[in-house]
Amino acid sequence: MDYRPHYSLYCAIIVSLGGFVFGFDASVISGVIGAVSTEFNLTPIESGFVVAAPTLSALVGTTIIGPLSDALGRKKVLIIIAFLYVLSALASAFATSYFMLVAARALGGFAFASLVIAPLYIGEISPAQTRGKRVSLNQLNIVVGLSVAYFTNYFILHVSTSGANWVSTLGIDMHTWRWMLGLEIVPALVFFLALFSISDSPRWLMLKGRSDEARKVVATLLPAEQVAAEINIIVQSSAVDAGSLWTRIGAIFGPKMRLALIVGIVVGITQQITGINAIFFYAPTIFEQSGIGTNAAFAQAVLVGVSMWCLLYLPWH
Repeated sequence: MDYRPHYSLYCAIIVSLGGFVFGFDASVISGVIGAVSTEFNLTPIESGFVVAAPTLSALVGTTIIGPLSDALGRKKVLIIIAFLYVLSALASAFATSYFMLVAARALGGFAFASLVIAPLYIGEISPAQTRGKRVSLNQLNIVVGLSVAYFTNYFILHVSTSGANWVSTLGIDMHTWRWMLGLEIVPALVFFLALFSISDSPRWLMLKGRSDEARKVVATLLPAEQVAAEINIIVQSSAVDAGSLWTRIGAIFGPKMRLALIVGIVVGITQQITGINAIFFYAPTIFEQSGIGTNAAFAQAVLVGVSMWCLLYLPWH
């Protein structure tokens, strides 16, 4: 196969779409929870479970995703994840009860395992000199997805009160929250279909003894004179990873990984302790409780999305 200079970037962009869908799924509920609570007559605890269901099921998904991706391959697992996103969005939009909605949202939570597999795949498919930037695409898309959900929620709410004939025909005025949730089907379906156009990870192929296939994939990622050296690096790293479980766990706490581990823990705790997730999940509700009205509350949530875009734009430029 011929070397394709931008193929690894293409694969990284496709896989990072999972970050966009995750971000969209995480914050779209912010515009839905009020209407859902009213329609299904939910208690505050039940409303909380509608919001938290994906996070709770993600605890299970992220635990098993590593061994599953080693067994089936990164690409196949990503395709399964994308399908779960599509199925979850569809079931959420057509939910007829509280329990069905929670189950549909929890199903999407299993797909949150893309947060683990996407960076892994991108790292394995990208040249060493661009690996860091390529992996950050997934994080970038997460915040973009969070922001876009606020925009689409506000747009659908605005359209639902426009009185246009096509709005009534499509039932947007009567089922506004269902359209908010159902819109996730679009990016999820794009993500699902696009995954069929990428190659599997050469490192996983090598681990499975499919060295010829791995060499062909690497040949599309790097110039011909660099293929042999990259294959050799993959072989050496695979030999290290083939050690016992306790040996690999011990390496995480070793001197080589100590600084990265400390930074990762500090960043993870700092990010969550600020309470930012409460803003993501309840932004319109928080603004509405200040007395500014539903439409204005959704508009203020859009400003939250704009602020996140600005914070993203500055570091990247």
